[in-house]
Amino acid sequence: MREQQSVYGANEVLIEDKASGTQLIQELIADGCHGVRRYQPTCDKIMRLNAQTAVIENGFVHIPETAPWVAEYLHEMTVFPRGKHDDQVDSTAQFLDWFKRPFSSQGIYEYYRMRAEELREPTTTTMVRLRAPPGIAAIQIFADQHYNIGPDGTFVMPAEDADFVPEDWTKIAERTCEDAD
Repeated sequence: MREQQSVYGANEVLIEDKASGTQLIQELIADGCHGVRRYQPTCDKIMRLNAQTAVIENGFVHIPETAPWVAEYLHEMTVFPRGKHDDQVDSTAQFLDWFKRPFSSQGIYEYYRMRAEELREPTTTTMVRLRAPPGIAAIQIFADQHYNIGPDGTFVMPAEDADFVPEDWTKIAERTCEDAD
């Protein structure tokens, strides 16, 4: 573990706080290893991976095209849960879950992000109003872009997102507005 931490320059090491992981965490902390983070799973491996599929499917996980470990990793991911091994699948799901959680100093990053947005030049965005077919209450285009359909069956979204809406939805209006993204 220390060798891998050194090779990849990891500031934090995520270890499942169960069975042999608990002992490893204790030994590393006693030896002065900094950046050890305990991970407490809250459900089984299959459910942990299922909870991360949207992140993976929407392209937020980068896997190098060429690396000595890629073939074995992809094989393990694709045959899960029926494969012989699942350690890499489990560590991937645990990392993605841990990564999405708020962290202690997140407030300062959020403050600087908001300040940076205030300093950005305004941009022009084209918005479109669409009418959904009857019986549809919402549409989710990407993992973080969810649109609720109004009681009149319409909703507004950026024109670039409208390219991903089914063809049988009716475009009602289009307008250009200036905003600060």
